[in-house]
Amino acid sequence: MPKILIVDDEARILLLLQSLLKANGYDVVTAKDGNSALDAVKSDTFDLVITDLRMSPMDGLELFKEIKKLQPDLPVILLTAYASVETAIEALKNGAFDYLSKPFKVDEMLDIVKRAIESSKNAAAAVADPNAPLRYQFENLIAANSAMLQVCEMIQRVGPTAATVLINGESGTGKEVIARTIHNTSPRKEKPWVAVNCAALPENLLESEMFGHVKGSFTGAVVDKEGLFETADGGTLFLDEISSLPLQLQGKLLRVLQEKEIRRVGGNTNIPVDVRVIAASNSNLEQLVTQGAFRADLYYRLAVITLDIPALRDRPEDILPLARHFIRTETAGTEVQPTLSQEAADLLVAYAWPGNGRELENAIKHAVTFLQSDTITPDLLPPRIVTRASEAKAQQTSAPVQANTSLKGFLKAKEKEYLEQILASTNGDKEKAAQTLQVSLATLYRKLADDPAPAEK
Repeated sequence: MPKILIVDDEARILLLLQSLLKANGYDVVTAKDGNSALDAVKSDTFDLVITDLRMSPMDGLELFKEIKKLQPDLPVILLTAYASVETAIEALKNGAFDYLSKPFKVDEMLDIVKRAIESSKNAAAAVADPNAPLRYQFENLIAANSAMLQVCEMIQRVGPTAATVLINGESGTGKEVIARTIHNTSPRKEKPWVAVNCAALPENLLESEMFGHVKGSFTGAVVDKEGLFETADGGTLFLDEISSLPLQLQGKLLRVLQEKEIRRVGGNTNIPVDVRVIAASNSNLEQLVTQGAFRADLYYRLAVITLDIPALRDRPEDILPLARHFIRTETAGTEVQPTLSQEAADLLVAYAWPGNGRELENAIKHAVTFLQSDTITPDLLPPRIVTRASEAKAQQTSAPVQANTSLKGFLKAKEKEYLEQILASTNGDKEKAAQTLQVSLATLYRKLADDPAPAEK
């Protein structure tokens, strides 16, 4: 039986939560202040801590931080009637599992407790056998790179839970494939999978598409229409390009995540929905939060679990396995599947793939379209890729370093070579290259020494 520690300086709250959780099959221990709670954590084993924020002499935030020092994997849920968004965000930033505002809804409380207990069990299993082999049998997800193998491990652990997931990565890195894999490894896999690109829908239609509308709510609304949340009820809703969501809709999405109900455009009734949300972005949402372009509270609601997908240029081990996977897909049903010649394989590995996996897939489609034998040779690849890959290979095999070259000269030459590779990966866009290199544009110009450096702003 999972054991939960409840901490609150109000006796009636302790009694209420104790009765509620015991009635739902949990073993409950109570503490009336932070110091008593710390003593309990030191002397007993718990699966979850639920603590009030406003207490004295030790408040809930301080207690949470002390618990994390003692047991980093012990999930903590924070309760408050006074929470500002900033307080909740600080707690989530530091690893709190979730927070609830008083008065809370019983169903919402029990749902969060259930998810937290699942999280605790997963952490305990990982500690019990950290070297246990994990099997990654995910359709369409190819991974040999160590960072991608870690992503696969996270998918395997997160999939069976109900946690909201945020997937970060450049365009073309396979964020939707990963989101679909999470859905397929979850208890919701037999339920609807609904994907929407937030950047592809006009702003004036987004709200109607997501939440639905009632007849007569606006010009053209001739019938009632259910939105994507209703369509995905019981399943998973994938929100791609979430950074494109207007601020007004961000607030409404936050409310849906918190209340688990939607209201159609023009409607006056709330409709309950049971939807797992997976979001994806190719923009830095934390940076957008600091710029005021994305709501901080929504960001931390979405980022319960974050997966960072590396660019294909940073995982060269995956290039050829992915290429062969795309070849099998494009030639399915044929008697003999084509192979890559060594020259073609070398070019694929040498290319920087600014368009990531999507660009590689298109390159293979191009090659298969013109294929007349059982071997893909360089002449079948897109000319642009062959040219740039050949240039990259030539740079890598350029004249050997002279024995009398100074260390400073050698490092400068290698630095410039790397800068030029990054520039090639961004199609010559120096601003993007500077962002990738995490240097100012002026510094990049100075290092390339090909143009006068623009003034720093």
